Amino acid sequence: MIVPMEKVTVLIFHKAKERFLGALQSLGVVHIALSVPETSDKHLRDMHTDIERCDEFLNAAAKYKKMVGLTSADLQNTQTAPDAFGCVQSYETIKSELDRIDEALEKLGRELRNVAPWGAFESATVKQLREIGITVRFFIAPLKKFGQLRIPDVLFEEIFRDKTYVYFVVFEKGPRIEIDCDEFFYPDTDLKQLEQNYAQLQQEKQRRRDELAGVFSRKKAVEDYCRLKKTQFSFLTVSANLPAAAEQTVYILTGWLPRSLRNSVEQFLQREEVYFYFSKPQPDESVPILLKNNRFSRLFEPITNLFALPQYTEVDLTAFFAPFFTLFFGFCLGDAGYGLIILIAALVARTRVSPDKRPLLTLVSIFGVSTFIFGLISGNLFGIDLSKFSGLKKMVLFDQNQLFNLALVLGVIQIFFGMFIKAISRIRQYGFMSGLSTFGWIIMLGGILSLSLSKFSIWAVYTGMALILLFNDLKANIFVRVGKGLWELYGITGIFGDVLSYIRLFALSISGSILGLVVNDIALQFRSIPFIGYGLTFVILVVGHTGNLMLSALSSFVHPLRLTFVEFYKNAGFEGGGKAYQPFRLIR
Repeated sequence: MIVPMEKVTVLIFHKAKERFLGALQSLGVVHIALSVPETSDKHLRDMHTDIERCDEFLNAAAKYKKMVGLTSADLQNTQTAPDAFGCVQSYETIKSELDRIDEALEKLGRELRNVAPWGAFESATVKQLREIGITVRFFIAPLKKFGQLRIPDVLFEEIFRDKTYVYFVVFEKGPRIEIDCDEFFYPDTDLKQLEQNYAQLQQEKQRRRDELAGVFSRKKAVEDYCRLKKTQFSFLTVSANLPAAAEQTVYILTGWLPRSLRNSVEQFLQREEVYFYFSKPQPDESVPILLKNNRFSRLFEPITNLFALPQYTEVDLTAFFAPFFTLFFGFCLGDAGYGLIILIAALVARTRVSPDKRPLLTLVSIFGVSTFIFGLISGNLFGIDLSKFSGLKKMVLFDQNQLFNLALVLGVIQIFFGMFIKAISRIRQYGFMSGLSTFGWIIMLGGILSLSLSKFSIWAVYTGMALILLFNDLKANIFVRVGKGLWELYGITGIFGDVLSYIRLFALSISGSILGLVVNDIALQFRSIPFIGYGLTFVILVVGHTGNLMLSALSSFVHPLRLTFVEFYKNAGFEGGGKAYQPFRLIR
């Protein structure tokens, strides 16, 4: 759900502005709305750039820690750095040098690969031969072409050959001879010197990486510096952009806070030398969004943030799509063995990560449980059909035809549910009459689906059509409404298309189980190989099912995401575009 917000307007005497803003930032609960979110002040622009550079340093330090396997203590020197930003500047210098070295190594690597087939030719010897009138030329020819090559009165020597080409050298004295082969121009630096240069660059790279580790040991100091700068930047941005009145003697601050915190904020303001008043949000105001859901739905808020936050007047759909998303993931992956692996991996990883990452792994474990249960009732365990075992047959509730029908049924349920949410939301925002058109869609579609059961369902179809035609736009006159209603009725084809989109649940489930079955069949064919047969079978099973699990898990997340953000959000009337609640506070 969306936390109810309260608007506060504060009039600040110009002499008390700095002190008041400092106290308000320490309170840390008011989201300040600025009419000018960006500033042309050069000092603030430079400060913002420095903060971005610090963030880049901290991200690089985190990646470096993972890459080399360091502990947090290795990268958190408790000593106070004399110049924390100097660490950032040193990092940028070293990074620039490393980029230059990597570019040079790549260029040298290409040259070494090109020169390697010719062996240890010394460029000095080639120059000496040229001085006495002998030109050394290098050629590359395909095997077949080299066998047919005829060069009379020319001294040439084969240097190297591989499965495709022959590398040979021609020694000329006198006029240049045309040879129908690709000519290679040997660089001025010979192989030995190139190898030395390459080794020197590798040593320099290692030295720079050692310097980088030393710089990253100041990570804790840079973190503290970055938090301080972010706090200062936030303060100065607000201070520089508050609108003024009465010839710059009074500043006007407009902010938002959760309604539950009004009493504490009111007590704070009463102690300050300011005039203030509270008011309720108006329909045309941009109110910041703060979500508050139960323990289960809260796990799905990162998924909500992948698309967009709702507007303040809308309904937060997180709690409504969460059960469907969990079910859809299990449906798509649909293998009890894979579900068990995901569950165990998530539970083990949860004990080894920081507390802020545990909710994400809890969500993954829920997906694992859903996959395990759905795999059992659909009869799939590591690509094995459980319905073929008499003892497990009773657990299998759905065959392939039933899975297909179940996917369509789930689609109809979620789309109808989305329409119901849309109707209630419109009633809550604009009154009862505004929701009748959406209820008309629910009644009409329900009647269409019931026609095969009862001929009286046709009256539900007519009733729904009437509601759509008469109540689609309450601001328009009756004739315009009918015209718009007819156009809306044409959209029924889109709704049927939305329902058919849910077939992807069945398709992904079947494709994953088939791939698992194929992996099993391939692996079992190696059992009969003497001595190593069972070992090969085990390796193929592990590699094959690991690949299938990774591909299927990715699809099982992406496609329910599409069904949620396209089919469900559209039919629920979701518009989005809300901005997150970000209180003016100290960055700790």
